[in-house]
Amino acid sequence: MFSQRYGYTQIDDTFVREKMTEAVENAICNCCDDLKKSLEAISFGDTDYYRGMEEVLWRYFLNMRLSDFNYRYSYRVVLVDYIKSKSNPWYKKLDILENALRYLYALSERIGTVASRVNHFVYSLNSDFKRLNYAYRIIDKQIVEVTSEEEITSIKKALEENKDNIKEHMTKALEHCSQRPTGDYRNSIKESISAVEALCREKTGESTLGKALQKLEKSGVVIPATLNAAFDKLYTYTNQPDTGIRHAIMDDDGKYTPGVDEAVFMLVSCSAFINYLNKK
Repeated sequence: MFSQRYGYTQIDDTFVREKMTEAVENAICNCCDDLKKSLEAISFGDTDYYRGMEEVLWRYFLNMRLSDFNYRYSYRVVLVDYIKSKSNPWYKKLDILENALRYLYALSERIGTVASRVNHFVYSLNSDFKRLNYAYRIIDKQIVEVTSEEEITSIKKALEENKDNIKEHMTKALEHCSQRPTGDYRNSIKESISAVEALCREKTGESTLGKALQKLEKSGVVIPATLNAAFDKLYTYTNQPDTGIRHAIMDDDGKYTPGVDEAVFMLVSCSAFINYLNKK
């Protein structure tokens, strides 16, 4: 992609945190539209489960007059309108979504037919957040942060404070992870571990990371045995024949496919290890 080839992909574009992009807004609204259709399909008579949620948000989140809700002549689309409004801060948009979830989970406990539809709504939201590298997930009925500022800072530091060859591997790892519509997670993991390998080879002169880790202590770089073993195991993981990370995929079924969680974990872990070694 053009943005990747010419270096326009930035870490703050890859890990969307403390903001809400238009893509994330649209994803939430699409999930709300699907939920509305799904709940309308099981509503009956004067009962409208989605309207009930909207009414509660109107009255108790926005603190508006209930008489102004006026369902018959002007159906209020409270949640979607609030998410799409440019004047509302990103964290208040997550607040109203969390309030909606509270209502829906409470409704699910009372009405069994609603539960599967609410679960699908939450699954869809989390899938879109993951796809868009949004740093938040719905876990145990709450919206929680899954990619912290400390982790992002660690990646930035590894990108900014290393030689060109190491920086190039880290940049490529970031680009592969942020590729749209689906990240190239195998190659992201490969580039992350290659950055560690490049630094260790530079410090020891060895040809592989496994040999370099063994020789670091002889070069005056003392690493706790447990940490050394952990990275040796990560290196082994990237060299397994069924992953296709460091070598061609060996199994015809492609039964193992690394995902965004593995790619982000490796990107954060390798960045932290590189920063750690640079201090030694």
